Amino acid sequence: DMLSGAIACIGFTWIASPACTELEVAMMDWLGKMIDLPSEFLACSGGKGGGVIQGTASESTLVALLGAKAKKVKEVQAQHPEWDEHTIIGKLVGYCSDQAHSSVERAGLLGGVKLRSVPSEKSRLRGDALEKAIEQDLEDGLIPFYAVVTLGTTNSCAFDRLDECGPVGNKHKVWVHVDAAYAGSAFICPEYRHLMKGIETADSFNFNPHKWMLVNFD
Repeated sequence: DMLSGAIACIGFTWIASPACTELEVAMMDWLGKMIDLPSEFLACSGGKGGGVIQGTASESTLVALLGAKAKKVKEVQAQHPEWDEHTIIGKLVGYCSDQAHSSVERAGLLGGVKLRSVPSEKSRLRGDALEKAIEQDLEDGLIPFYAVVTLGTTNSCAFDRLDECGPVGNKHKVWVHVDAAYAGSAFICPEYRHLMKGIETADSFNFNPHKWMLVNFD
């Protein structure tokens, strides 16, 4: 921390500080390997994977939503070239549990899209409830595009059923974002990794090292 403060590096782009950016990429891979994320999530996989440090988990949720939004708009425009971007965005709808962090709702507001709160069962989001919500919105002419699955809710540390919700999202081509802000650090311990069953179905993942790993917030 002393070295970081002394150098005062501005690392918001590669051109601003190549060394800082390259180190960020490497360090995020280290973290990913520590919690046993699938290789597809890692930059070293040679694919589209790789991590980025955000200011907060709330920012991560927003960034994932914006990525999902841009991807879905591009997909729909290819299918319906007569629809303009404003029309498509007006039809987009995302999903989260009624136990999800308030930042998820805020991400929807900042992203300018509808976000539906799906009733939980014993504080957990289940796959059948998510599928029912998606199918209802499809019938209503909306375009499902994003779903947040929380591993370790703020209210009760409940774990949404990622193993159920992930396949539902994949089936309907909905971006599945895993918010493990609180509990993610626990996955360093192999005995807790069963709680992230289904992670291979996710499109993005965030957690907060500063909560359990003695890492400074800033």
